[in-house]
Amino acid sequence: MTALDLQFQSNSDLKKKKHQKKRVDFENWFNNYHEHAEIKDFYLQLADDYPNLITYIPSIGKTVEGRDIFAIKLTAKEEDGSVREKPQIWWQGLQHAREWAGGSTVQYLSHHLSTNYGKNDNITAILRDTEFIIVPIMNIDGYDYTWTRNRLWRKNRRSNGMGAWGVDLNRNWDDHFAEGGSSGFPWSETYHGPHAASEPEVQAMQDFFGQQKRIVGAIDFHCYSQLVLRPEGWTTAPSPHEKEHKYVGDKIVSIIKGVHGKKYISEPSVALYKTTGAGSDWFYGEKATEANNGQRVYSYTIELRPSDTNPGGRSGFILPPEEIIPLGEEIAKAMEFFVDFVVKNPLK
Repeated sequence: MTALDLQFQSNSDLKKKKHQKKRVDFENWFNNYHEHAEIKDFYLQLADDYPNLITYIPSIGKTVEGRDIFAIKLTAKEEDGSVREKPQIWWQGLQHAREWAGGSTVQYLSHHLSTNYGKNDNITAILRDTEFIIVPIMNIDGYDYTWTRNRLWRKNRRSNGMGAWGVDLNRNWDDHFAEGGSSGFPWSETYHGPHAASEPEVQAMQDFFGQQKRIVGAIDFHCYSQLVLRPEGWTTAPSPHEKEHKYVGDKIVSIIKGVHGKKYISEPSVALYKTTGAGSDWFYGEKATEANNGQRVYSYTIELRPSDTNPGGRSGFILPPEEIIPLGEEIAKAMEFFVDFVVKNPLK
């Protein structure tokens, strides 16, 4: 080999190393929050490490600014790599951009299930009998904006004209849209948008949900206030499955308290305040039920830690990083119950 060949090989090796991605450090991942690109790499790494469990979906649709909304499917696959039909659980995070703890909790749950398969009997059984549909970051544009411009930004990044920006995605779902509990004022934090499902993020989520057909439970993770909110948000009348929803919600609260002593409240969503066009009401509502082969869904919004503003008056939306793991631990324990129960006791 000539000196020129050696130099060419050396340059080639350097280029390869430059383009090789550094492995995600799972051991220290939950010591802090992470940007969108890092979270995407986290899920790509999980999919590489657990191909027998995870299918990575690069895009279920695009945001208003054109970013791909990625998702995963998580379940124990057959030996040939196929997935048999199973009941499905839907989890989503970061519908509201500033609620970083909702995103970290979805990441924690994804990692917890993947890494404990074959080690923990309960999780192994759950993954053999259940398929998880997980959308880690619904509002990618808004989430990026909280890292670069405004940590407490809530909405997406739709330009509404005249200097007004953003639609509250959790008032834009096609369920009792604009019937109160939202705003028609484009500058408002709860601006519902020009019409139901006007936002591409909501369109993508509704379409992807409708493609699944076997969903029995859905949870939208938010923060903060330590609440387990059940249907419905648009009316004070009890939902047709109030008894079932209350039982599961109360049980989730009890399990969470048993882990680190945190006290959550289980209540109908409307007891907090009226909301219309909300994701969790859509999951339980008529249009989602029709798309889901007529199967009604146990549906909750879980408002995570803290219960109020943090010490020193820091916003409750800014949960200290040292609470990411204990938060994940208490929610993971509750979710093991939730999944097992709703799969075995689907709504009639």
